[in-house]
Amino acid sequence: MNNANEIRHHIGAVEQTKKITNAMNLISSARMKRVMPHIEYNHRYLMRVRATMKDIIRSSRNIKHPYLIKKGEHTRTYIVIAGDKGMAGAYYSNILEFALKEVQSHNCTVLITVGIIAREFFKSKYREPDIELLGFSQDPSLFNARQLMFDIIDMYDAGKTDQVYIISSEFYGKVQGVPTVRRILPIRMSDYESVDIDVAEHDIIYDPSPEEVFHLLVPQYLVGIIFGSLVQAYASEHFARMNAMQSAKDNADEILKKLKIQYNIARQAAITQEITEITGSAEALRGGDNDYA
Repeated sequence: MNNANEIRHHIGAVEQTKKITNAMNLISSARMKRVMPHIEYNHRYLMRVRATMKDIIRSSRNIKHPYLIKKGEHTRTYIVIAGDKGMAGAYYSNILEFALKEVQSHNCTVLITVGIIAREFFKSKYREPDIELLGFSQDPSLFNARQLMFDIIDMYDAGKTDQVYIISSEFYGKVQGVPTVRRILPIRMSDYESVDIDVAEHDIIYDPSPEEVFHLLVPQYLVGIIFGSLVQAYASEHFARMNAMQSAKDNADEILKKLKIQYNIARQAAITQEITEITGSAEALRGGDNDYA
């Protein structure tokens, strides 16, 4: 058994670790609360945009747009969204193993990684990312979402890819941290099957034309999907880290409880040893006095 001093130092180290994990838990909790309204607002915005696009496609049978044309399924671009920091439990392994299976099972010509963790993971699997985006996961802003949207549109327009998919974690409603893959290009009517239209077709007049309005909505639709994926991945990461740090804090409490019991036992044993030594010394002294009497 360790002596009381060693156990006391061990208790101090565990208490310091507990303070760090508790602080990280509070930080992740605060950042989650900050980003949750963005997820809700983006969801409502996307539902409105998708409802309008569905209404235009359904009411204008002859509408033409390059992103509505099915180009084929020969080449794919995958955007894998992870984070830049660790200490998030099994979150990264779940999303990245899911992404790896998806990428390996299809003809992935372009791989775009968002975050240091995703970049290093694919490099360890001997798959160099074609485009690396750092800082996006820690700053899920509309500006960054637009920059990524312009990049994928340029690739799609140049014929470098036939389809574009986003792999991230979903965090909306009861779904928390579940890995998902979503096609964002090309746009298909099947993407709007779950969308409800609140008003009848004849109640809306699109000016200057439904086709022009549709052209304006497509980039906003893509930005909304990308931004939604970024903020939901951000929330999923901090939710996982919050749970991991809470588990670490609970484990620290259990360890401290055991260490304090060990410390009390060691301290009691030390006190008993000291009493025994003092008693033995006193007996020896008394025995010595009798010898010289």
